[in-house]
Amino acid sequence: MDADEWFVSARRLLDTVFPGDKNHYRLADLGCLEGGFAVEFARMGFQVLGIEVREANIAACNYVKANTNLPNLEFIKDDARNIAKYGVFDVVFCKGLLYHLDRPKEFLNTLSAVTTKLLILQTHFSTDTKNKEHRWFGIARKLLARVKRHNPEPAAKDGHWREFNLSELTENETLRGRWYTEFANDEAFSKRDSSKWSSWDNRRSFWIQREYLLQAIYDVGFDLVLEQFDSLGPNIAESTLCGFYKAESFGTFIGIKTGKAAQNRVTC
Repeated sequence: MDADEWFVSARRLLDTVFPGDKNHYRLADLGCLEGGFAVEFARMGFQVLGIEVREANIAACNYVKANTNLPNLEFIKDDARNIAKYGVFDVVFCKGLLYHLDRPKEFLNTLSAVTTKLLILQTHFSTDTKNKEHRWFGIARKLLARVKRHNPEPAAKDGHWREFNLSELTENETLRGRWYTEFANDEAFSKRDSSKWSSWDNRRSFWIQREYLLQAIYDVGFDLVLEQFDSLGPNIAESTLCGFYKAESFGTFIGIKTGKAAQNRVTC
């Protein structure tokens, strides 16, 4: 996992917010896929609950659990939107999930209700420029050949960044953003259990515009809101101007509850 920039970035933040012994802190990993990140968080000392809805993924998680000596690691098969059933957490980690939801603000409200300190969102977002208009040109290719990036999902086979074909800018749940079609037809939707890079029961999802996502994190109760860029290093400027961040519109958004906000611990 040390080669995964997204995990290293999250670990760096977790060690900063929770220095020292972590065994009395609860962490939820939502949409945890095969459990790789959850295992590493447990190795850091957190009491970890991984929530995953797909049958094949949860089977992989249980295999991992059975073959690691980590009593502080647990996996549950459930929809991540049901997180409130499992109590409160000091940390909620959510990678590759928010942009698969059609009501992301409602989900952020749920996360705030069960998070006492730190929210880590690694997610796609939308911008003023449609993603499909971000294309590779010769100069950009040469620049980014020097940058080793880890994509959160597979890129196009020809090595170009994907075109997401997002909708025009619109509004959903009072937030600006763009709609994305998750399933092309009924047949694709019926096979969603094996489609790990798709939503679960909604046929389209809403990608919140970056600025509105930052605002939404604040509005749901996190009084310290940040965007974390170290996962794009060492060439952060190139990535944000013409590379991975620019083309994929994928970043890390942080919500922290400080002072009174951190004391408003909700009992479920």
